[in-house]
Amino acid sequence: MVQTVAVPIAAPRPPCYDAQVNGARGPTVSIVIPCYNEEVNLRAGCLAHVASYAAQADDIAEILVVDDGSADASRDLVASLAATHGKLRLLAEPHRGKAGAVIAGILAARGSYVLFTDMDQATPIAELDKLRPYVQQGYDVIVGSRKGRRAGAPLVRRLMATGFILLRRLILDLGEVTDTQCGFKTLKTDVARAVCQRLRIFRPGVQHASGAAVTAGFDAELLFVARRMGARSVEVPVTWQYVGTRRVHPLRESWRGLKGLLLIRGAAARGEYDGAPALSSATQASSQTEAVGPSERPRAAAPPS
Repeated sequence: MVQTVAVPIAAPRPPCYDAQVNGARGPTVSIVIPCYNEEVNLRAGCLAHVASYAAQADDIAEILVVDDGSADASRDLVASLAATHGKLRLLAEPHRGKAGAVIAGILAARGSYVLFTDMDQATPIAELDKLRPYVQQGYDVIVGSRKGRRAGAPLVRRLMATGFILLRRLILDLGEVTDTQCGFKTLKTDVARAVCQRLRIFRPGVQHASGAAVTAGFDAELLFVARRMGARSVEVPVTWQYVGTRRVHPLRESWRGLKGLLLIRGAAARGEYDGAPALSSATQASSQTEAVGPSERPRAAAPPS
């Protein structure tokens, strides 16, 4: 049984969202946040900011925090915050790794779309406002992209990110997607579930990592399968700020990412993705990913009066 505890008051922080939230009504969105030993970020107020943003946005149906078997006070802190925020739900799961937590959130989501984002809010939740026009246009997959901008990231992390992009392009065809690893993606919920059922490396219900891990291959396989199924996709620039952590080792995660890409390529060569059912005719209009620049971005609808 989860024990409810009082959430300590964190030091004041500038809000991570614009006070003028876009309240345009449209398809509902479930926000999925994987959580593994996130006590530091929870006490810093990251989830509280997301909950405050969601309370002002009519189209956000819920925030699903998927706890991946945390060993710290994360579950208690989330449960305590959920008691005062009606849209916030805690989904307690066994430890499977980040990919397993995201998949569990997708399967439990109630909204028409599912957005998965990180607890540290390296991409602030307010960046959803840049994705909303494409949600309203009915895109199947909307990929938040840093477009090469990694503010605050150490040089070694930027070099490793560039190397991963080059290797990914050589190994997997993801169309025009340039950034698979920005933790800010939105998919139609039914499309996301259909894609998850076709995953071969990061299968639902299987432990994919032990401890804190990025599991870069999961995002790549998700987008790879979606493309093969004819998903209508778009890549949209979003703001991103480096958040340092000692929980994830860059070299180890780079190797895991490369290994994931090779496993996906091998599964594809063996025909394991063949025969994937195409998405409905409404989503087959374009299987090409569209890259959007800031000047091309449609204007978001104004908040309701």
